Order: sequence, then C-alpha cells, then structure tokens
Amino acid sequence: MEIDATALGRRVRELREQAGISQEEASRAIEVSQPTYSRIEAGERVLKGDELVLLADLFAVRAAAITGYAHVRENARYAARTDGTSSAMTQMRERLYACLELDDYLTGQGIPRA
Repeated sequence: MEIDATALGRRVRELREQAGISQEEASRAIEVSQPTYSRIEAGERVLKGDELVLLADLFAVRAAAITGYAHVRENARYAARTDGTSSAMTQMRERLYACLELDDYLTGQGIPRA
C-alpha cells in the first residue's frame, strides 16, 4: 500500500492538536527539529517507523489512527490458545493488531521484512 504523505501529515496534525501538544513537544519526542516536524505535518516528509510508534504513544492512539491502516484489523486472521478468559484473548488480539499495523506501514515504506 502506498503512503499518501499529505493525508498522513494531516492526521498527525489533527491528532497532535486533539492531544493538546505543540509541534515543539512532538518534535522533541521523535528527536527531530521543529522545522523537520513541520515538514511531516505538511506531507513533505514521511514518518519513519520509530517516529510513528513514538507519536502514537505521545498522542495516546494506535499507529493505525496515524497511518490510516485500519483495514489491517479487518483482514487479520488469528488462532491462539489462552486460559479461556476473554480479557487474555482481547489483549492478545490488540497486540497482534498493533504488530500487523506497524508491519503494514513499514512494508509500505519499502522496509523489507527480516
């Protein structure tokens, strides 16, 4: 899936503003200059994988909220064994979704799977 840098930047800006975080705070969180961060929000620079994870944590959202890759959740198939409680299964499913969303984003950036 190809990344629409403009849409990605727009989502980053919207989520940052919803979280009440300044561009300066966000730029420090991902260890880039404020002008570089501004380029991300303008769609002139795509997020790197580690930056995506750091911003998702900072904004208290899933990576898919930033990338727009919600389709991963719908396409996921899984099988697992748990102790039978629904909370264990829910936790495991959420971790699986997070990993798949990040994998999908990184693959879209041309970063090969190991």
